[in-house]
Amino acid sequence: MKHLILLCASLVLITKTYSQSNLTWSRDFSTGLDNYYSKFPRIQEDADTLEVIGRKNTPNGQRLLVVKYNLLGDTISTKTFGNNLVVNNEIIDYKFDSLDNIYILNKEKIGFYKSKIILQKYSLDGNLIWVEQIQNTADTSYTPVSLGLMTDSVIFFTAYEEYDYPITPGDVINTTTLSQLYAYHSDGTQLWKRELDPSTEINSFSDVLYVHNSSAFVFGVNSSNNFRIVKVDINNNLTINSNTGILNGVSDVQITPDNNLLITADFGKYRISKVNLNGSLIWTQDYASNLPINVVADEINAITQDSLGNIYITGRHYGMNYGTSSYTNADILTLKYDSSGNLIWQNRYEYGINNADIANTLTLKNGQVYVGGNSQRLGVGTDYDYVVLKIDATTGLSTGVYRYNGLADGDEAVTSLCVFDNGSLALTGLSYMDTQFGWTTQYLKDVTLSAPALEEESKLRIFPNPASEYFNISFPENASTNDCVLFDNLGKEVKRFLVSGGENQVDISELESGSYMMSIGSDIQKIIIE
Repeated sequence: MKHLILLCASLVLITKTYSQSNLTWSRDFSTGLDNYYSKFPRIQEDADTLEVIGRKNTPNGQRLLVVKYNLLGDTISTKTFGNNLVVNNEIIDYKFDSLDNIYILNKEKIGFYKSKIILQKYSLDGNLIWVEQIQNTADTSYTPVSLGLMTDSVIFFTAYEEYDYPITPGDVINTTTLSQLYAYHSDGTQLWKRELDPSTEINSFSDVLYVHNSSAFVFGVNSSNNFRIVKVDINNNLTINSNTGILNGVSDVQITPDNNLLITADFGKYRISKVNLNGSLIWTQDYASNLPINVVADEINAITQDSLGNIYITGRHYGMNYGTSSYTNADILTLKYDSSGNLIWQNRYEYGINNADIANTLTLKNGQVYVGGNSQRLGVGTDYDYVVLKIDATTGLSTGVYRYNGLADGDEAVTSLCVFDNGSLALTGLSYMDTQFGWTTQYLKDVTLSAPALEEESKLRIFPNPASEYFNISFPENASTNDCVLFDNLGKEVKRFLVSGGENQVDISELESGSYMMSIGSDIQKIIIE
């Protein structure tokens, strides 16, 4: 089956092209996070209130922090969860139920290489409802991995139980590791604990636990490094699928409108797979990498779907010519697939020539795809700025770009977006401040391309079309030089060339008859060759 592919190439990146006038307010909040790779905060809207939720470092360990703003940017409240009975801890995962109770899964260090599990339930007003701890003898360690919530009644979490840890640093480390799945009732009562067989089930977890209906879906590899999907229902009945067709682990899992699972690959590939609820593969799509086989760096970081089952993914994808003078480093690549896995369009954002651009979050609203991430400000090795992209969900055309450099020339990354019906949006993410990392939350009226950029694009003319031996591309005389790429209907690049201001003639005599897509600047055009 032939797939129609629309490709949006890199935008013409002149700083003055993009409007910053849509920023209404910006608020910085110190959270004392140690590094740029701390787990990201997220933002949500509740009755005209913005809630920013994430982790905060304190002298006694990590805490969960909720900061509320009104739409004018005023701070309404701040509340911290996890103060009770935890020290020297790391928050591994957290979930909210429908009543806004909060479940927090903690890893608390208790000795040399050893830790225990603490599971807490809080009400939204900050009161501790219950706490459960999992620890054992002095030579045993418990390490939590991920948390899942079934409606408001059952909590699942995965963990490792590790035996034979040394008592002192001088002892030999010779541990035995067991993968386990726990189920707790929402009142704090343990329902059961299941130990997974490392040879036939799971030896090492993916950092994803997905709960659907009355079952937990656990992903990982066995001791032979073969991928497994393990499904365990609320009564501790297990089914396993070893023929999933899934490679490169699991980054995210979603339920599709037709009641199947949509799975994105973990670090290293731009791959999505659709499996049924028994774990059997329906289809998989792997967007080709431009990297050599010994370099693993492409990654999908966010995914969403519309009501028709169309799929939108984004993340980091490296450009062509790796290791050469024209190497383009990482770009933000956003793709749209239909529910059968056919690629509909692709949009590549490349800031400068050799800057790294990475997407972290994706939201679909008002017929637009909003992508948030980080983009290097001045080239390789420089700090990252906030970046938000706005893309037409039907055509894949870029309709807006927003960039922001924080208080200091340090790293910033948009990690969560909230878009309103009127097109305004709120965002949050990590930002560098006071030698550490906090949150910068902003409110934008819109994300737009400036009028000059849109006017420039509207003056592009291509003729004749259909064409046979050649076609002409006409630009305004003062237009800058643009890189153009022709793609066939399978998305394969077949011709690359440069055009400048005025009229440019393009020889296509060597190409076969058919339908092609041409990317030029931030525009795409369909070309018919007879």
